Amino acid sequence: MPLASIFGRKTSVRWSSAANDIVGAVKQEIREVPRFLLDALRFQDARIEGLRNVSDAEWNRVLSDWHVVRLTLPLRRVHGDEMPAWVRERIDTFLADNALRFERIKEAYSRAAEALESTGIDHVVIKGFSLWPGYSEHPRYRPQSDIDLYCSRETVFRAHARLLDLGYTSRPEWGRISAEHLTPLIPPHSWQWRGNYFDPEIPIALELTCRWWDNATMRIHPRGLEEFWERRIGRAIGDFLFSALDPVDNLGYTAINLLRTLLRGFPPPEQVYSLARFLHVYADNRSFWQRWRELHHDSLRRLEAVSFCLASEWFACRLSEEAQEELKRLGPSIHQFFRYFSRATVSTEFGQTKDGLWLHLELLESRADKAAVLFQRVLPLRNSTIQPGGAETSTGKTQHLSRPDRLHRKSVEYAKWVVMRSVHHLLLLPATLRRRLAFRLAPKNHARNS
Repeated sequence: MPLASIFGRKTSVRWSSAANDIVGAVKQEIREVPRFLLDALRFQDARIEGLRNVSDAEWNRVLSDWHVVRLTLPLRRVHGDEMPAWVRERIDTFLADNALRFERIKEAYSRAAEALESTGIDHVVIKGFSLWPGYSEHPRYRPQSDIDLYCSRETVFRAHARLLDLGYTSRPEWGRISAEHLTPLIPPHSWQWRGNYFDPEIPIALELTCRWWDNATMRIHPRGLEEFWERRIGRAIGDFLFSALDPVDNLGYTAINLLRTLLRGFPPPEQVYSLARFLHVYADNRSFWQRWRELHHDSLRRLEAVSFCLASEWFACRLSEEAQEELKRLGPSIHQFFRYFSRATVSTEFGQTKDGLWLHLELLESRADKAAVLFQRVLPLRNSTIQPGGAETSTGKTQHLSRPDRLHRKSVEYAKWVVMRSVHHLLLLPATLRRRLAFRLAPKNHARNS
């Protein structure tokens, strides 16, 4: 959905979720996760001195940037006394709003779950409030934008249709968020952006998926993902009931979902923190980790270990003996990536510089896969919203045209898009290749100076 439909302002950004639209609606000022936040939220050897020296201007930048403001909720819980009074008051307001939103999310989920159950459609909740315990102190303290549901491939389109019956809206022109997700489902609303990232009234979208991982695009094939569905269980938060993944599989999906983002863009800081918190809290739970090693195939544990490495790099969390063993099994080139690009991963421009591409290539084995991924990332020409000969959508500008005229206009728009996108990525190519060359030529013990 264009932002104009949500915020009443002109923009070309597609709807992915209400919170993601907010990111596009507000000018980003922070290009790197502030060091004082990362230092204060370390699980070992936390450094809180920096909190006492943060200027009001810097606090204002943090509190108005969606990438990092989410980290202030756990920060308030663990080091609130180190913040200025006015900052504490702002974050307390965020926490109160987030708690109200969690109540609305529970209501929205219960309504959707009841509708699916009445139609005989099974599902599991992924991400969001299912990331408890361990990932957060409580879901009311963890920001959540949408509700993500996984359904089997046989039922996912029936689930989509059933939710449309509840009044949700979905349009093909909005496009998919990713290859794993169907087009988002948006509830009817009259909400408008009022400058509050934690506004309880932000529309709660539903996102359906029927794939844990996109083998075709990623060209990495972890084994055993189909067993996640077979091991699904019932969960409860107080008297709130929902269907979810087995805790071991919940960790697996959380880790590979974060890895997917790391390989193709900027890893969301709050998601990295959530994973680090779980790893730290569960580091001594031997029965959990032994079961994790028994249930997850080597190929899957390898991918999870990459995300474990990122979480440890950012937040100095403890790792179980089993997790440490998996990190040791990662090839030297993977560890070299984190040594060289350690600082780059905390930059919001990480996706623009395409540094995750080099990690992706190190995880691939065949030259054919490496070449395919390299070409797709260096010159991506896929567009999920404009494709010649694809499904047509009627808009106010084209619905009066004949079908041949609409197809012609669509083809012209697509051609323009291909040219503009090609030029954009070709201009980035020299800088991208320079960073690759520097990484390959760096000594194995290169300092963390990306």
